[in-house]
This record gives sequence, C-alpha cells and structure tokens, in this order.
Amino acid sequence: MFEGNKLICPISKSSKFLKLFTFRKFPIYMGVVEKNYKAEFKNLCFKINKISGSVQIDPKVPLKKLYFKPHGSGTVGKIWKNHHLNFFSFISDNIKGKIIEIGGGHNSVSENIDQLKSPNSYDLISYDPNIKKKSVSKFKHTYLKRFFSKGHVKKNFGKVNLIIHSHLFEHIYDPNKFLKDIFESLEDNGYHMFSVPNLKSMIKSGFTNAMNFEHPYFLEEDMIDYLLKKNGFEIIKKKKYLNHSIFYKTIKSGIKNKNKIKKYKKFIANKKLFLNFNKKILNDVKKINKLIENKKEVFLFGAHIFSQVLISHGLNVSNIEAILDNDINKQKKYLYGTNIKVNSPNILIKKNHPIIILRAAQYNHEIKKQIITKINNNTKFI
Repeated sequence: MFEGNKLICPISKSSKFLKLFTFRKFPIYMGVVEKNYKAEFKNLCFKINKISGSVQIDPKVPLKKLYFKPHGSGTVGKIWKNHHLNFFSFISDNIKGKIIEIGGGHNSVSENIDQLKSPNSYDLISYDPNIKKKSVSKFKHTYLKRFFSKGHVKKNFGKVNLIIHSHLFEHIYDPNKFLKDIFESLEDNGYHMFSVPNLKSMIKSGFTNAMNFEHPYFLEEDMIDYLLKKNGFEIIKKKKYLNHSIFYKTIKSGIKNKNKIKKYKKFIANKKLFLNFNKKILNDVKKINKLIENKKEVFLFGAHIFSQVLISHGLNVSNIEAILDNDINKQKKYLYGTNIKVNSPNILIKKNHPIIILRAAQYNHEIKKQIITKINNNTKFI
C-alpha cells in the first residue's frame, strides 16, 4: 500500500518497516517468452512492519509490466480443477441476480455456471484485462477486457447482489481500497465470496509460490479477517481446500466497530516465520547442487516461480537439460529470465535414468504420480 512513494502498512498505517531479506536481481515475470527475450530484473525485497508485523514486497512492479501477458497459472492439473469445482459448489447457492466476477480470465466460474438448472436467474459480468476473445459470447454473460472499478460498475450496472473472485485478492496492491470498492458496489446485505491461497501454510512449508512480485502482501487468514471486518464485511462462513486455499463467504454489513476487531500484532511471529522460510530455501539449494553434481539427464520441473526462486538462490543450471511443464502453451518457449528451454515431460520417455528437481509446492505429489505411472518409472526426484 502506498501514499505517494511511501510504503504503508494496510493495518497499522505505519511506514516503519524492517528489511527481512532480498532475492537479488529477480525476474519480474513468472511465465515464458520466446528465445532471446530481453528480461527485466528487480530486487525482490521482503519487509515487515514494525508495528503490526504485516509483511510486504517492496518495491512493487508497475502493473502493466507485471501483467504484460497471462502465464496460465491455475489452468493445469487435478488440484486446480478440483479447486474450481469446490469453489463453484461453495458459491452456487448465491448464484442469482446481478453478479460480478473480478479476474474471470480463466472463466472457471463462468464454465461451471452454465450447468445451473435456472440459467435465466442471474446476469454475470466478468472483469479481466486478459480475457480471451474466444470466451466472449455466452448468453447472460458480459465480458469486459478491463480492470474492475467501482466507478465503471456504478455507471453501467448499478448495485449488484454478489461479487466473486478467485486467487485474486493476493494480487491487489491496495487491499483496503479494493475492499471499499467492493463494499460500495454491492447492494445492502449483498454477498462477497472469494478464494485465496493459504499463504501461512505455504510459507511454513517453504513453498516458493507464496509471495513474489505478483503476491505483494502476506495475506494470511488473520490479516484477511481483520481487513474484511475493518471494511464493513461480516464473515459468514470459511472453508479450507486442502492446504491450498481458503474460501470466504461474507456479507456487506456496514458494521465497522474497530473495538470488536481482534488486533493484528505479529511482528515476532512473522519475522521468525519468514527468516526460517528464506533459510530453508538457501539450505535446499546447497543440498540440490551437491546431489546433481556431475550428473546427467537432469531436469527442472515447472516453468514458473518455483524454478526462478531456486535459480536466484544459486541453483547450478549448467547441466540441466530442460525445464519440464505440463502446460502446452509454455512448451518450446523459455522461462523468463533464463535461456533454459521448456519441454513436455514426455521427453523423459527416451531417457534411461532421468533426475528431476521438483519443488512445485502443493503440486509435487500430482506431478510425481503422473511421471512415474505414465511416462518413466525410472525417474528419480530430488
């Protein structure tokens, strides 16, 4: 959160921060590009507020640079597919009236909404600057290739009954303004329902997709609860999906009694949590480098943030043959910020004893199972 160029805590409003650690010269984009693309790098600096203990990435990358093209996150794999189905089930009873979906580029909600028995009981409006043209013609759906704003909603649609978003809140640069805009776009007693990654669980586990330029705040559960109540939302229901996501059902109540909101004071706990997180990555990379030294048929899995973090922490890439990824839109391209080509895991079929460096967080088990049972059961994972 910023006031001018000043870093501000969204909870305490304090500008007193302590630097925890920095991933130096880190690529600003976590997707793939064509060969010889000129990548941009910035220091990925983790800072903690001395008053509240909230953690932020600073400085932040301008949105137009950060999202110059989509990178396919949330579109591949069983865990994501089941997430979309479970989240749709969570919100389905409230699919009625005028609905806004923010960040509906992958259309996970839109695709499932067509299965409802009463398709005329809702009017869905999706805001996303990266919506694909092929998705733009379904009955009762309005697709807007632009960012959500309360001004645009007010001018074109009036008050709405329900606002939904999935794995979007953690991308927002000003969480208080975002919640205020949602609040003002809803009718009285309107619903705000969303899914967010379980960031506290992820940081504890050392998952490197938790915080980055795209996820600039440590929006863990207690912090989200605080921000919702502070901005006039009553939490009706929460549901956890694996250690992956948290689903929220909230209602516009308008009650903002700060005395009843549990204070967020986590400086000591969060400082320890994040320093352990970084130490774990550094030790892990040292271990990996020893295991792959002088080895052949070595591969890195994931054309994504997972691989970029390992590389930025000193992973020896000199004998890595390729990066593997199941997303066909990433294959035959190059991971941003590297000269390492991305291939399908199917290239392992012709390998004798391939070694895969796998640090894909919640998706490790799914990936291992796929490769061992369907591609090459001689594969070793480290």
